[in-house]
Amino acid sequence: MIKLKRSDKPPILVQKAQQWTKALLAAKNKPERQKAEAKYRHAEIKEALLKMCHQKCAYCESKLRHIDYGDIEHYRPKSKFPELTFKWSNLLLACGECNNHKGDQFPEPKEGGPFINPCDDDPPAHFNFVYDPKTGIASVYGTTQRGKITEKQLGLNRDDLRQYRSEYVRQLQALVVLAENYPEANALVEQAKQENAQYAAFIRQLKNR
Repeated sequence: MIKLKRSDKPPILVQKAQQWTKALLAAKNKPERQKAEAKYRHAEIKEALLKMCHQKCAYCESKLRHIDYGDIEHYRPKSKFPELTFKWSNLLLACGECNNHKGDQFPEPKEGGPFINPCDDDPPAHFNFVYDPKTGIASVYGTTQRGKITEKQLGLNRDDLRQYRSEYVRQLQALVVLAENYPEANALVEQAKQENAQYAAFIRQLKNR
């Protein structure tokens, strides 16, 4: 997870958020609520989130578009906070797995939360991104209570994710070593640190050691 800069609210939300929220809160039955709620899936909102999140999951940093459409994620779940369904500051982009793990959970401060929000918080202040060269495993470890509950409940070390991420970071580790003597490798390392690179948090920590 890396720090993300919240982009400007997409025009459709500037124009419609208040109206959509009013209709959702006034809905009298489930079909009406579902119809009103579905407005958040507007293509303009999705495109704005894809750009803001660099086409990556805001939580696990996995690239999305080549394998998945990505989910519009409500940081504060819309089931518990319907008034925030169309609130731009409450929207992120997530992969289906992180979104499913998070579900409707939202721990409050007394429960160790809230979850780390990459737009509002500084992720490196809450996580340690560790690559163990002996095991070849790349893991995310929470270093604060909020980081720990985010790591656990979002499944940031789930088996399939950690296996794929470890293979990727293992190659980055080799590049870091080669970068000391080869300009081409150093250029690739610098590229891997950019916001649009997969698992950039790991290469940034590897590079700073």
